[in-house]
Amino acid sequence: MDFPYEYFQAELRGDTLVSETMKKAWAASIETLLEVTSAIEKKHLHWCALYGTLLGAVRHKGFIPWDDDIDIGMPRADYDIFRKSCFEDLPEGYNVLDPCEEDTPGLDILRICNTADLCGDDEFLRKYHGCPFIIGIDIYPIDNVSDDSEMDAGICDALNLIARVITIDESTEEITEDDLKEKREILAILEQNCHCSLPDDENLRINLMKQYDRLSAAFKGKKTKQVTVYRNHRFLPNQLFPRGIFTNCMDMEFENITVKVPRDYDTALKFMYGDGYMTPVKWQGTVHKYGFEDQQRFVYETLGYIL
Repeated sequence: MDFPYEYFQAELRGDTLVSETMKKAWAASIETLLEVTSAIEKKHLHWCALYGTLLGAVRHKGFIPWDDDIDIGMPRADYDIFRKSCFEDLPEGYNVLDPCEEDTPGLDILRICNTADLCGDDEFLRKYHGCPFIIGIDIYPIDNVSDDSEMDAGICDALNLIARVITIDESTEEITEDDLKEKREILAILEQNCHCSLPDDENLRINLMKQYDRLSAAFKGKKTKQVTVYRNHRFLPNQLFPRGIFTNCMDMEFENITVKVPRDYDTALKFMYGDGYMTPVKWQGTVHKYGFEDQQRFVYETLGYIL
């Protein structure tokens, strides 16, 4: 899509200087979002902006000035359909990262990227406005929550145990004997309670994520009163939303496009960020506390690339 020349100039938004590099990344993210949502809508599935993208749309009519990615959510039934069929409608070269299908360190949700690697191809750079970096759209499943609070708490406890094993395995520090003992004990608990086998081998993370996904979707198809994103709900017990809030949507301005947001976005954002969500608090709505270019540079140099 076309962007005016001035869009790519460095700009002070509030008290945050948005660099030319960030503007290119934003434009590339919008292009990627349009491809992803086009593929979703071809299947007649639902999606809407979540978290920092929802907050940005409502408060800034676009990106939060210090944010650099896009978050969307899909009801569990639609999410499961899309994750299995998205390859059919995405452009050639797009990369689908599914932690239930491959080992994706640091990633526990579905992410669709516009490329699998740094790309300097002329056609690619034209389409993505001079941004050679990997651009990803994070897609969260929105799950039904048991009306029985004890049942819901039990699911959250199991998810936290799974997350703890993954944290131990992905630790950059030396794993101690106490860590290994804790890991063995947790795996034994999970095998007993989830009625599954979890051998400690090269496929452990994938198998853990499959159990994580299965537990999160335990009430799929049930007419429960509330829904949630278990990735956050497991440590934020009160982050529960009224059923249907993320499927009753409208279009809202976001930079030079529109995105789908809940009609009752006020309720959604209050659950996410509190009553004062319209007052900017730096880094609220994003986990990235460093610039996009620095983030990508860190990733690539960690992998052995020199940029």
